[in-house]
Amino acid sequence: MVQSMMSFTKLPPFFWGYALVMVAKLLNITPSKAVLQTPYEIWHDKPTSYKYLRMWGSLAYVKRLVGNKLDSRSSLCRFIGYPKETAGYYFYDPAKKYS
Repeated sequence: MVQSMMSFTKLPPFFWGYALVMVAKLLNITPSKAVLQTPYEIWHDKPTSYKYLRMWGSLAYVKRLVGNKLDSRSSLCRFIGYPKETAGYYFYDPAKKYS
């Protein structure tokens, strides 16, 4: 899955770690025939929510927090994952080459 995600998005190879974490997250929220629940539901004893899911590597406009009035208010980035401990998203800005 990681290889197909990387080839689909054409992101630089150093993002394979982000793709691997995303695959693990997807597998943990995928239902199983054997137990009729997702691994997430078994571990956390609550239903899985799919409302926050985004397609890995997809383009998104991210609002900039600082800048002067004449600067662009957003930049075109690529979605690369989720933070572990907080709600939110990780994005990669190809123009500035940082996430």
